[in-house]
Amino acid sequence: MATSETLHRINRLVRGQRIKFGAALLADIARIRHTIVRVDPVGACNLRCGMCFFSSATWRTEHAKGRLTKSELERIASMLFPLAIQVHFGASMEPTTFKDYPWLVRLAKQHKVPFVGFTTNAQLLTSDGIRQLAAAGLDEITISSHGVHKDTYERLMRGASFEKHHETLRDLASVRSLNKLPRLRINFTINPDNLEELKSFFDVYGAYNLTTLQLRPVFDFADTEYRNNDLSKYLDRYRAITADIIREGANRRVHVLANVSDPTHEGGNVFAHVYRTAFLRAVSPEFVWTKDFDWRNESLADYCNRIGWRKMLLRQIIQPHRQASLPAAQTAAFDVF
Repeated sequence: MATSETLHRINRLVRGQRIKFGAALLADIARIRHTIVRVDPVGACNLRCGMCFFSSATWRTEHAKGRLTKSELERIASMLFPLAIQVHFGASMEPTTFKDYPWLVRLAKQHKVPFVGFTTNAQLLTSDGIRQLAAAGLDEITISSHGVHKDTYERLMRGASFEKHHETLRDLASVRSLNKLPRLRINFTINPDNLEELKSFFDVYGAYNLTTLQLRPVFDFADTEYRNNDLSKYLDRYRAITADIIREGANRRVHVLANVSDPTHEGGNVFAHVYRTAFLRAVSPEFVWTKDFDWRNESLADYCNRIGWRKMLLRQIIQPHRQASLPAAQTAAFDVF
């Protein structure tokens, strides 16, 4: 199964941009699954987390709007899902604001997508919803938690209830004990205010049998409510604490993903251009894949022919575009490239 961890390992082994663009071209010609589709069915979120875009009124006004109907999603799925190796619901928005959110997973599995993920703050998840997600075949659920302790969690995730968070995790653990799936990933964004309490993470979350812990150093997206974004004064503690967490995770058979090489985002991800160009298909009420794709009136094949998609990939193989590397935080949600 093509989990994010598997693709991440492949990406680390295969570093050449030409090879990756070549693989995308060959897969497209042979109609082999190779894309990663990230879907935000609704332009909304129920929380106003301080480190997130949604804490910015300006960003909400410009981007937090619209919703895709089931018929629209079925049309999009018919075009994009047959070539998808992964489909993830929840990229920048909250997928549980889509009323029938288990239907999203059923839609992906109807198209035989090998790996379906669901990223959520879990505040709107219900016991019945969790059971339906599992029955639909959800492979992995990623739940955000930016505080190990109640006061930090509720302060950083404005509008969330710590009690509801753990009630949901208990319900999920109960369902997973019977179904084995979905696997559980916790997404934890580290900042100076929650760094030290991360040492207690497994004391609080160890009982939930998580599969993956993803640790992301905070990034300053500007105009967000949370402003204590500078980890540079805490790098020794950051590296010591994450090293301890990685060791404990290994003992517990938990895969810990942690940025230990560049926690202040001074470097960049030179392969983000390959991922965004050749493999990513982003879907939201604002656009599908690209703003140039008239997906309501145009087929995917017609669009690819119109823009000369395979010729574009071929040009990247012959003479790779020297795209500037992007800050790691801007591509962190991609997991792979």
